[in-house]
Amino acid sequence: MATNAQPIAVIARLLDLSERRIQQLSREGVIPKAERGQYDLVAAVRGYVAYLRDLAVRAQAGAPDFGVERARLIKAKADLAEMEADGRRGELLPADAVEAAWTAVLARLRSRLLVLPDRLALLCFEETTIAGVRDQIRKAVREALDELATSPVVVADPEGTGAAGGDGAEGALDPAAAAGIDDQ
Repeated sequence: MATNAQPIAVIARLLDLSERRIQQLSREGVIPKAERGQYDLVAAVRGYVAYLRDLAVRAQAGAPDFGVERARLIKAKADLAEMEADGRRGELLPADAVEAAWTAVLARLRSRLLVLPDRLALLCFEETTIAGVRDQIRKAVREALDELATSPVVVADPEGTGAAGGDGAEGALDPAAAAGIDDQ
């Protein structure tokens, strides 16, 4: 088969590239070189089209764009610095401290709710009307909720030197202390 060898200027014009870029692509093996200063026209076009396809596939497959990745890294570092500053100002608490505080609150709530049947059994037995039973139950539930609302919940500070968010008088309750026979 006869080759259609063309000078670099023709190939560059056809592919809308500079002559220098054609030489670079030839060194990379994208565009095959026919002979000195000449390039096979069909092979050059096919090689360049295959090269562009490969670039498109890599871009769709999520090949890393270093500019985007660098911007993500800078944003992540800025977010981390902001969270650290918020923590030092006391505006942000560690997740484990918040979890411990919520565990204490829920344990306290559980213990108050588990006591209600024993407290209310005799009172409700003495009531003669459904409305009276309902009032006794509401009163007991409100007392339990009011007690929970007024008791302080203390969250340990990140440095572990004291307490944040309370007066420090009571501290976080031990969830196991409020657990009943079933340890729940």
